Amino acid sequence: MNELEKKVVLTIFNIGPTFISKLANRILENQNEVRECVRKLIDEKMLERVENIMVQYKTKEENVVVKHRNHTYYKLTKLGEKKAKELEEDEFYVREAFKTYNKALQNKLDNVKEEKVEKVYCVIDLPYSQEISAKAILEEDFEKLEKEYGTTITLRGNITKIQKGKLAELQNTVII
Repeated sequence: MNELEKKVVLTIFNIGPTFISKLANRILENQNEVRECVRKLIDEKMLERVENIMVQYKTKEENVVVKHRNHTYYKLTKLGEKKAKELEEDEFYVREAFKTYNKALQNKLDNVKEEKVEKVYCVIDLPYSQEISAKAILEEDFEKLEKEYGTTITLRGNITKIQKGKLAELQNTVII
């Protein structure tokens, strides 16, 4: 069970039946990813649609609200409840019900653009005095580069354009 599935199961276990957009907003996740997760959990018989017209859910500690449902609500099945009891509650943030449906926040969560980090092949020649600075700029990529130690340090391999720009600012460093 992945982290999102755990969040969904534990959140519904704690707050009661809910609908996808509210669930996504409460656990601060992308609505489409939550929808796919809910579909998978339904296929695995952990969640089911609420068939009643009226639904009960918890807002805070002991407060229970009965409401006519305007959306498709989902609840845990017996199997889902059993699984939720077995799961350790990881520390993840669940927003309070009264603060929940924030359209701007949900739009931001739903429209996450994955930034593709473009890497370029470089040969970098730098003096030994710049090795610590180069390691700081390249971070874990430093270990992935081919290294040659002579009168200077020569590094060969793929780095990001941002890293290339920062390395170019180091004194006596040549990048090809």
